[in-house]
Amino acid sequence: MRHNFLFNMSLSGNMVFILYILTYPLAKKIFSLEWRYRILKIVIVFYLIPISLCKYSILNVFRRCFPLLWEKISHIKISHIIVTMDSNYIIIKNQDFMKLSSRVRYMLIVILMIVMVAFVIMRKRIIQYRKWRKACISSSEKPTNSEQQIFSKIKKEMGIKKKIELICSEYCSSPMTSGILSSILILPKWSKEIDENKYEYMLRHELVHIQHHDLFIKYIGLFVMAVHWYNPFVYLMFHEISVISEMYCDSIVIGGKGKEERRKYGELILNLAVQNEFANKGQFFIGMADSRSKWVYKRRILEMKRAKKYRAILPAIMTVVICMIGGITTFAYDSPQTIYNDIGYDLETDNDFVFVIDT
Repeated sequence: MRHNFLFNMSLSGNMVFILYILTYPLAKKIFSLEWRYRILKIVIVFYLIPISLCKYSILNVFRRCFPLLWEKISHIKISHIIVTMDSNYIIIKNQDFMKLSSRVRYMLIVILMIVMVAFVIMRKRIIQYRKWRKACISSSEKPTNSEQQIFSKIKKEMGIKKKIELICSEYCSSPMTSGILSSILILPKWSKEIDENKYEYMLRHELVHIQHHDLFIKYIGLFVMAVHWYNPFVYLMFHEISVISEMYCDSIVIGGKGKEERRKYGELILNLAVQNEFANKGQFFIGMADSRSKWVYKRRILEMKRAKKYRAILPAIMTVVICMIGGITTFAYDSPQTIYNDIGYDLETDNDFVFVIDT
């Protein structure tokens, strides 16, 4: 683990995600959905950014920013420091060549294999996305003038200036959104005229997704699954971030609404879930009925009924604590030591090199 920074990134992301799961019973009562969504985005950061590769730079920044605290931490003066260097985990650089020890070579081979599998997974998903997008667009038709007017009105109310194409497709059984740079809001072809309030709810929900760049977050989550395909926790994380993004959209759409409006909105979600045949077929889409799991819809309905009593200070403290614990795990990685100029070290020996440094 400590000799492979990809595994270390997995460990760091797992630690933050496990803390999120452990604190969720408390979080759903006193922490907002926005906070929960933000923590899951932080989890993605730990899965994707190799913080461990620059841990010494981070320590140096900490030393410069907090010199007094650094002094207290390292106040014990040591006359000599004994440094042991693993001969199987070093890189020797010269002007003409570079030697890699056995563990470094093994680490690079493992990383290469992981990257190759990740490439295959992403390619498969992109092909799947293109097929479904092409199918939806090819069979699409423009909405009616009244539907287009309602759409334009809601966009204006929400302050969205971005160009968004609105289409109806027979391949779509519930509202969904596709595309990041060129967003497309896809609606089903209604067999009969839909209630205007329900229509507005659906449009607002999808426009909130676009406003919050939720589809981009989902794409990043898919990339995390591709890179860390060997880690079961990333699949749980992707599922959770998809659910929380839906719950967060729900809370914004029904924010300030009365009990009756919340009930109608909940019924709309359940009706769309019953007729939804698209769920789980295209992970590059995001929509109001984005799952086939009954437990997901139960969570969404219960969240809408929950009384909101959120505090400001405690979430900030919890965010710092979670980030610190995730950051500490990144320091478990040991990068290979680099020796400049070949001085005759035999990389095939099992002996370690011991150095004594005066302080």
